[in-house]
Amino acid sequence: MSDPAQTLLQIERYIEDGRMEMSEVMASEFTSMLLANKKRAVDSQVMLVKGLRLYCDVLLLRNRAKEGTAIVKILHKERKKLIRILKNNAPELISKSTPPAEDYRREGNLHAAAGRNGPAQKAYSKCQKLAPNHVAAAYDAVVAIGPDKKVLQVLLDCCAASEMVIKRDGLFLLEPENRPAQDAKKLLTTLQALSGVHTSQISAINKVSERLEKEITAIESGEAVANAKLQSALDKLKPKHDYYEYS
Repeated sequence: MSDPAQTLLQIERYIEDGRMEMSEVMASEFTSMLLANKKRAVDSQVMLVKGLRLYCDVLLLRNRAKEGTAIVKILHKERKKLIRILKNNAPELISKSTPPAEDYRREGNLHAAAGRNGPAQKAYSKCQKLAPNHVAAAYDAVVAIGPDKKVLQVLLDCCAASEMVIKRDGLFLLEPENRPAQDAKKLLTTLQALSGVHTSQISAINKVSERLEKEITAIESGEAVANAKLQSALDKLKPKHDYYEYS
């Protein structure tokens, strides 16, 4: 572990290959080693925060969410420390860092997997407060906690505020501005399964479901472009006049 950057890449590769036990061991040793150094340089603090995120993700994947809820507390503490350091030394890097909202989404997933729905909802709410209309986190909350009326309403509101479905790399996605994308087909399947859960929300669920289905079908049939937002941006780059016609 003499090269922290390479160690992080190795942990990521182990996760991709499904070698979860090895990735957990490495993430545990890596983060423990950095935490033991109380006089960490800025780059070491960056590596620690990245390592803690990976550690949380591995523990969730290995069904060890209870241990993960303890690690995510350390992650919040060390991320806040990193932001303070960057504010004083390299403020331009803050905007390039992973947003804090993603760590609260992580915390919500861990608490929910550990059967702690109260803390999970609190963490998901914090995520939405920091990153409004975070449809991917709202979807995670519904899947992890279940069709709680308030949790489901957040997802419906996020869907209503999102732009049109796009298609990228073979996947149909809802991708709000500056937010992670959510698989639109998975979202549609989940909403259709919940259509009879809360009578007062049936109309809203059906409306969102119909919209998603219509937009996916339009892309599949070729009636709509795969990425309307990208196409619009490209159209704006095209000259409005053919200057050669004036020559």
